Amino acid sequence: MAEAIEIVLNGERRRLGGVSPAMTLLDWLRGPARLTGTKEGCAEGDCGACTVLLETPDTPLPINACLALVGQMHGRAIRTVEGLRGSDGTPHPVQRALAESDGTQCGFCTPGIVMSAVAFAAGGEPPEPDLIHDALAGNLCRCTGYRPIVEAVTRCAQSPEPWQTMAIGSIDAASRRFDGASVLHAPHSLAELLQLRARYPDAWLLAGGTDLGVRISHDRDVPPRLIHVAGVPELNVLAAHANRLEIGAATTYQQLLPTMANHSKPFAEMIRRLGSRQIRAMGTMGGNLGTASPIGDTPPVLLALGATLQLASVRGRRAVPIDEYFLGYRKTALAADEIIVAIDMPLPAADEIFHVDKVSKRRDQDISAVLGAYRLRVADGVVQSARLAFGGMAAIPARATHAEAALIGAPWSEATVERAARALADDFKPLDDWRASAGYRLTVAGNLLRRLYLRSSGVAVEVDAL
Repeated sequence: MAEAIEIVLNGERRRLGGVSPAMTLLDWLRGPARLTGTKEGCAEGDCGACTVLLETPDTPLPINACLALVGQMHGRAIRTVEGLRGSDGTPHPVQRALAESDGTQCGFCTPGIVMSAVAFAAGGEPPEPDLIHDALAGNLCRCTGYRPIVEAVTRCAQSPEPWQTMAIGSIDAASRRFDGASVLHAPHSLAELLQLRARYPDAWLLAGGTDLGVRISHDRDVPPRLIHVAGVPELNVLAAHANRLEIGAATTYQQLLPTMANHSKPFAEMIRRLGSRQIRAMGTMGGNLGTASPIGDTPPVLLALGATLQLASVRGRRAVPIDEYFLGYRKTALAADEIIVAIDMPLPAADEIFHVDKVSKRRDQDISAVLGAYRLRVADGVVQSARLAFGGMAAIPARATHAEAALIGAPWSEATVERAARALADDFKPLDDWRASAGYRLTVAGNLLRRLYLRSSGVAVEVDAL
């Protein structure tokens, strides 16, 4: 039976009767809700003009309203820029700081910047430049210099006010079906999810929506049916074992980042560059694997580490090595009735070399031209094992098996690395596109291997120089 979506909006409970669950949160806010402070700039989650706060018991999280669907927000609390004013109508301290620091010009991007700054201040992070720039990386301003904006955020971060999260109240967020122009199912058990997948194999599987949301927000491709998987407990497992991590497919990058920072700093640094805080609050590794983009950032890392994917259907569960998962452009080993439950990710050993490099036109908020991930074991000066994986070099994320063969059993030396770099031409035939030419991609991939050798040899390398 279809039910109405319920949310808490700026502290007030709202029942959204007659609203399609596949409408973007941004369209609903600017349309039926008449809250036009939240802006649409790019409709792709790049500019941050649509930033709103997803309120959690601990701290508010910035998210892109252009990518989030109304159906995803059932049972959750949202705050927009209009909800920041005090009970007496006075502006929020962040708003005052931006005005007093001359941190605005046309003002179009300002509401989104305010929301990101409020989330940063509420999180209690120290006002360090790197952290502030990370907090603002998902917000683009085309008018001002960023100096006054950073100054305003610094002032607020030094004296953050306690964040009073509004209670969601009695909204029941159990399994639901929401109807409208689209139908959205929100199962809350693995058994129910698998039954729905078997019944509707053509439905869109929706986790965070940072990829599929673009198809709705930007391309206006509205699916007839979606299955929202984020409420299934088995898909939200995050467990650290002796030499591996078990990562539920619906675990967000925001949830994953602290664990990864403790166990694999190169992977953690890549996640920070994968997307803004808005993207990390919603995006998932399971979604990155499910859409099977050849320029997805996490698959090459999982290939280098030798991860295994746990798949399930009503017929049972099976484990698929990630080397066998990608079959062709946007094609995978997933059967029509299967879902990704979890990723079993080995951790690099202390005596192994492990690095990840992302090369893109912009450092932040950009799709990779080339992403390389490498895991090697060198003993007594000889390469014992090597797994090299790249994204952006082929129709699928793939290992560089010829380059690996050039390394294994050979001395770990500059000459060996040169042979491996040349062997990349046998592994990949990249395409020319607007992001990079084929020749550039091959050159960069070879340079990344040379950088890897320099790093392992203790030579200081300027990371952004290549």
